[in-house]
Amino acid sequence: MKNKLAFTFYDWLIETGDLGVGKGLWSPLHFLFMGLLAAWLIAIWFIFKKHKQFALKFTKFTCYVMIFFRLGRMLLLMFSGKETVVQALPWHLCHIMAIVFPCFYLSNTKKFFFPILCVTFFGGILTFLFGDYYKFSVLSFLQIESLFLHFCMPTVVLGVLASGWYKVKKSDIWQVPLFLLFLACYAELGNTLVPGSNYLFLRENGLPFNLFNAHFYLTYLILLVVITIVVVLAMELPTIKKNRDNKKFRRSVRQNLELL
Repeated sequence: MKNKLAFTFYDWLIETGDLGVGKGLWSPLHFLFMGLLAAWLIAIWFIFKKHKQFALKFTKFTCYVMIFFRLGRMLLLMFSGKETVVQALPWHLCHIMAIVFPCFYLSNTKKFFFPILCVTFFGGILTFLFGDYYKFSVLSFLQIESLFLHFCMPTVVLGVLASGWYKVKKSDIWQVPLFLLFLACYAELGNTLVPGSNYLFLRENGLPFNLFNAHFYLTYLILLVVITIVVVLAMELPTIKKNRDNKKFRRSVRQNLELL
């Protein structure tokens, strides 16, 4: 690595030139951003729950911002010549959801929204956790834009849930694997059209680990199962709490009747 970084503003803008070699995943900067994301999501959830109209307005504004930056990114890469028109199209999962989610929300479309909700939330966080933002010692504009996007994605999901704009239904969970299959087919189309690409990480493992030294699709499957369990538990917690409160109330009534 060179002692002195050699890059211009233009290099920084589109990730060319010598931006230095970063420390990669699990570096202090990585942990810092993960901590900031967790703190932000916890804080914004309680704010959204308390101020539902603010949640709706903030989500609407954030959706417009997401579309603006994603389209701007596409135009920047195309006009700079770094990527062709086909390469710059939204093939990556988070690039897709950063446009699809806002389109559904801004058009007030709730049909088939559940899988979009799940993929936007978990896809955004997972990509943030295992992304390659830290491969350079200097965060480029494209990386900063991507980091910002992955803050926005789970934020808008919490906005529609905390505000009550969308009510999760357990009966819609079947839509998730169907949607993931559609995304896989779409991404594979991109992998075919753009030689050497790895959209949705279907050609090469996109995670920094591989379980059991088996095909990395098994790791993806296990991760999907774990996420599914988390989603189901989160959906069941209100029902469990309600049943527990009802039992506690009935027990209290019986005890009062016995005293009489």
